[in-house]
Amino acid sequence: MEWLSRSTKNLLFEMSVGIVLYNLLLGVLAWVFLPRFSYPVIPVLGGLLAGMVGAVLMLIHMAVTTERALESQNESYASKTTIVHSMIRKVVLVAALFCCWRVFRVDLLAMVIGAMGMKAGAYLQPLIHKIIAREEEPHIAAGGEDSKTEEL
Repeated sequence: MEWLSRSTKNLLFEMSVGIVLYNLLLGVLAWVFLPRFSYPVIPVLGGLLAGMVGAVLMLIHMAVTTERALESQNESYASKTTIVHSMIRKVVLVAALFCCWRVFRVDLLAMVIGAMGMKAGAYLQPLIHKIIAREEEPHIAAGGEDSKTEEL
């Protein structure tokens, strides 16, 4: 049994790139602007990093849960499984947020904002997919169907 299909792995990669880009942008903005307000930068960067890791792990867990539910071909099992795993994911996220906040002294708000990178990853996925697909696509030779050379 394979954990994830190839298309799901590609989607996970594209969304993860979006999550990383979002948090990288926020980290650069925090690095530039927070010292001007005498706010400690390191806890914020740690919070963004923890939120980013949490978002990627939640994304992977959602993908695995969804594929397992689809493979079951049983509607009641799929419904129960997705609900239970969603609750488990939320409880683990809250516990991880609390643990990172208390143990590593990272900024709690930055962790939540970093975890919201999952939304940014979802919004950036089509753009990242186009960029990756363009790089993998073989180049069309001059004089192909799309070039307007026949009209000359």
